[in-house]
Amino acid sequence: RVETCRLELPSSPAYDVEYAVRDVGNASAPPLVAVHCSGSSHKQWGALCDALEGTGLASTVVAPNLFGYGGTDPWTASRPQTLDDSAALVARCLEALSVEDAPLLVGHSHGGGIGLRFAASFGACGIAVVEPNYFTMLAAAEPFDDDKAAEAARRDGARDVEAFCGRMAAAAAGDFRGPSWGNTFHEFWIKAHEHDLWKDVHEERKRVLLGTTVPHTAHEIASIWSAAGPSAVRDLGALAKLPGNKHLVLSKDPGLGSRRTLAGLEAVLGRAGFEASRLSAGGHLAPLTHPAETAAHLVDRFAAGAAAAAD
Repeated sequence: RVETCRLELPSSPAYDVEYAVRDVGNASAPPLVAVHCSGSSHKQWGALCDALEGTGLASTVVAPNLFGYGGTDPWTASRPQTLDDSAALVARCLEALSVEDAPLLVGHSHGGGIGLRFAASFGACGIAVVEPNYFTMLAAAEPFDDDKAAEAARRDGARDVEAFCGRMAAAAAGDFRGPSWGNTFHEFWIKAHEHDLWKDVHEERKRVLLGTTVPHTAHEIASIWSAAGPSAVRDLGALAKLPGNKHLVLSKDPGLGSRRTLAGLEAVLGRAGFEASRLSAGGHLAPLTHPAETAAHLVDRFAAGAAAAAD
């Protein structure tokens, strides 16, 4: 079913927030919150709901639509959007359902960044993030003085993502004119091989990608880039204190531009107790292009974590 709640935020208009709810079987289990990526909606998690049926891992799946997606109002405040705003959106959906228990959490890309902030701020009994974009954690993390490879991944990944976000911000400031935004996004997240060029992407796929993400990308970039310094340090500390069943899920074929950044996140989140695993198929958009495989992997990770905790 799909429901709506009202979200009040500081120094901002109020927003109607749409979220989907689906019962998956075990009333005594925690709810699972699933946060979609840029350009998507709650509908990307249908396969995950199917995979959870009968596992006993969750009672319900709660899948919010982020600002500007589905039936949720777009961001209209004069101030920049923050990760706290999106985490508050997720929390408001749970409040509307009278959920008090700490949930399991799944997030993909920008939804993964939001999921990490939510878990750090509100708590979670388990979390799995698929290639999250909480990039500012790399620069905020303490150096790996005793691990040269991990430190190189953290440092190089931070440099790569700073350049990427700079190009994306420049494209946003130019109202996304020309091919710069699509090419930049493609080079970082999608291009798995040197011969995969933006100019060769089918025009219909370009239209869908640009049409669904461009209206909100500038706000999302700003929210990630503002989550730097002390707030990222705080989140890393809070995530390290969460109980086990913490997972970083990487794609089989990650974008060439993102690989050092993802390696850096693997090192940084690994130090916070996240276990890294890799999907069997697909790239950064695997939850959309290979939903059944992604869902099965996520359920397997949570089931393994629960079994380990029981032992």
